[in-house]
Amino acid sequence: MFNLFRARSAKTESIQSSAQFRMLFASFAADQEFLQVQQASLQQTLPPPEVPSQLEAIYRRWIEHETRRRIVVAMFVLDTLHSHLFQRQPCYRGILAEDGLDLPFPTSAATWDCPNIFAWRNLITSHEAFSLSELGPNLPFLDAFQASLLACYQIHGFRLSINPKQHDLIYHPPKSLFQHTLCTHHALALSTHTPLHDLLITASESWLFGTKITDKGTWQESKATLREWISSDNAIKATWHATQLLRLSFQSQSDPLQQETDRGGYLHDLWSLYVAALVCWAFGYGTTNAKAKPALLNDNAEGAAAEYLNAMAVPEWKDVGNVAGVWVGYTRGLLEWVRTKIGEVGMGGLLNGAEDVLFRLVEGESHLVEF
Repeated sequence: MFNLFRARSAKTESIQSSAQFRMLFASFAADQEFLQVQQASLQQTLPPPEVPSQLEAIYRRWIEHETRRRIVVAMFVLDTLHSHLFQRQPCYRGILAEDGLDLPFPTSAATWDCPNIFAWRNLITSHEAFSLSELGPNLPFLDAFQASLLACYQIHGFRLSINPKQHDLIYHPPKSLFQHTLCTHHALALSTHTPLHDLLITASESWLFGTKITDKGTWQESKATLREWISSDNAIKATWHATQLLRLSFQSQSDPLQQETDRGGYLHDLWSLYVAALVCWAFGYGTTNAKAKPALLNDNAEGAAAEYLNAMAVPEWKDVGNVAGVWVGYTRGLLEWVRTKIGEVGMGGLLNGAEDVLFRLVEGESHLVEF
């Protein structure tokens, strides 16, 4: 996946998950023994603390089981992000039963990162094991790994143990102290409501994942699809999620505490920002502000981005329609701010192409005809 972003020429076929990834995923998922929720039997066999040799043997067995379970969960999360953010067929559909997907919910980060077996024993004794299908609405705050799993599980449309008429899974992210959880939620949600390939082909003037689309009919079809999408509720929902994601990223750059909490970075972060920026651009393209070439300098792009995001800060997706058109089309500062963020990282590959597309849109050098 890392090579996908760094390659000098990221081709369409490289967006597919590798055969090695699929084989590893299938290998771990096939071992059902390690995917079972076994908490009850584990607690019954825990020896008292004064018998450390027996406790260590059980601890090592738990480590092996939990490691395998967490690998399957991590691969499911990565597969979900990859399939949604590039709109590709997910691997899990050929590996896990789609109609009854059920994975053990991972233990907390505190339990997993325990410094010694005695601290682990105290935590695992009070830990309540359950699977995804057993989750209810009254979950506690989750760590980043648990929240990522739940966000991916929800976006696939699997029903939790709640009344779907009272809870909209798409718009209610998992409870988590990590801002990155919200970013992941909004990135997945906006991709669900966006014809991504048509958006990318239109904005880049007939390029898709580093490959030139030579068939003019395909380009015209993409523009027609995007034009129809702009007038739909899906476009409004995608734009709302896009502005939520961009606002979170914008706010985090001036919050040292949040930067420390979410330290580390993720490969899909900048790609998500790029797609979010294109969603906002496309949604506002029909307005006067979007068509006029602005006098925009790097120094004020951040301020213009802040103005746009503040104007688009509405509580629910249905309220986007109440935002004045002059603000909906005020996206060039936002595009330049995202372009600058991508350029600062310099990962290459797909992001180089993204930076070029944003540059042409910002500077008015795009030959894109009105779609």
